[in-house]
Amino acid sequence: MYEQKEIEGTVQLAAEPAGERLFKVTVKVLNRTPWHDTGRSDRDAVLLQSLASTHTVLGVRGGEFVSLLDPPVEWAEAAGRCHNVGAWPVLVGDEGERDTMLSSPIILYDYPEVAPESAGDLFDATEIDEILTLRILTLTDAEKRAMAAVDERARALLERTHALTADDLLAMHGAIRRPGSVQGGA
Repeated sequence: MYEQKEIEGTVQLAAEPAGERLFKVTVKVLNRTPWHDTGRSDRDAVLLQSLASTHTVLGVRGGEFVSLLDPPVEWAEAAGRCHNVGAWPVLVGDEGERDTMLSSPIILYDYPEVAPESAGDLFDATEIDEILTLRILTLTDAEKRAMAAVDERARALLERTHALTADDLLAMHGAIRRPGSVQGGA
């Protein structure tokens, strides 16, 4: 049976000057959920009231975000002073666009996309699909039933994962590329 718990949170957003025509943007996502210890302080109980997989998406009009992975030379020092705790901001959208930034709890490159080796997106539509596929394959029967009960997308992920052939699984493993190489860049 699928179980949900109410979660209370706040988002704090601030911007401060960091140079000429440059601002440092800070986003804090805070879990304000009261913890009622009912004697069940196991991992599953804690996860039901956590923000463990929270992503933030920021957009800007009339401006651009600076890549923290590959900042322009004139802003590299300022980018190096940024500190990210539990989230990694990357540029998203079409290659070269700088008006949208995703901050993810998993490490991504700028402009993430589904890896060619993937049979389809599982979670974040990037190369972490192999890890997630292997994790799904190790679920117990009870965990698989719980996953299938979540929603249609979860059921589809479970079915697609079980339909993968040995060749499909092998194709996910061991791809090494530099950022940009999927698009045919250097």
